Amino acid sequence: MREDRRAVTAALALALLPAFSIAGSAPSGGPSPCCGPHVHAYRNFTRQVLASCSRWVQVRYRESISIVDGERLEACIAAGRQESRIQPEAALRSVQKTAAREALRSYQLVFENALAGIEPTRAEPAAAYDQRQSSLRHLLAHAWTRYELEES
Repeated sequence: MREDRRAVTAALALALLPAFSIAGSAPSGGPSPCCGPHVHAYRNFTRQVLASCSRWVQVRYRESISIVDGERLEACIAAGRQESRIQPEAALRSVQKTAAREALRSYQLVFENALAGIEPTRAEPAAAYDQRQSSLRHLLAHAWTRYELEES
């Protein structure tokens, strides 16, 4: 029981850490100083697409994975992929530094991989799917951090 409480406390602390670090970086509560409005709109777009497509996959912990609506999942992924090729253009034009522009392009590639990875593979165990999703989110976070570092 004590270990469960520690795990929950640690998970909550890690989940809330980005909210506090982002809130502290911008004095007016707006976007962080490193990124312009087009870049923030692009990042919000990628987050929304991943969240909306993920809702069509239901994972029962340590049991199974079920696709709520396969056609909608495929349509969501296809629409997200198509729209994601259009969305970054304004963000890329607003970025001044070449290295930051390349990092944003790299983020786009990682995003497309994460989007394609939402769909579970055949007979994939729930634990393996969760691990794969965690790895994809981790890669996406690293790609964004690389962009922020190059931009600053």
